[in-house]
Amino acid sequence: MQPFSSGTWQDEEHLGELAIKFRGTRRDAERHDIARDYSDTVDRLIHAGNWNEMPAPEDQLPDDWMPKAFFQYWSQRQGAP
Repeated sequence: MQPFSSGTWQDEEHLGELAIKFRGTRRDAERHDIARDYSDTVDRLIHAGNWNEMPAPEDQLPDDWMPKAFFQYWSQRQGAP
């Protein structure tokens, strides 16, 4: 098991912060900005190669707003031995 880098930990925390911020706004423009930041953070975590724990539901955006890369990554991880 690879140790968590501080960047991974910070990015995982950032996902939770973005999810809270998303739930706290109703403005579409702001939600799009948050979703874009969330997607960029997911991409960083995937490319870091040591993202080992799926975020809790409260740290995720609604399914319609989640990046496709998130679902692809975790569906592959869950299928791996």
